[in-house]
Amino acid sequence: MLLWFLIGYFLFVATLVGYSAYVAISCPDAKRRADAFKVLKLIWVTGTGAGGVTLAITSAMLKMRELGII
Repeated sequence: MLLWFLIGYFLFVATLVGYSAYVAISCPDAKRRADAFKVLKLIWVTGTGAGGVTLAITSAMLKMRELGII
């Protein structure tokens, strides 16, 4: 169950990053490009920052505990 949650989380973040990068690169409107770039930075920092790292470490620790490693 936790694995499916992590896969869903990473797919959701990847989709948001991809779409905001697409808009930031290809949109002809300068204001919309700037807004998309701000959203891209925000998603990238929150998705790969402390929250994402904590989630990955916690899931790894839980899986190791289930396997009897720790």
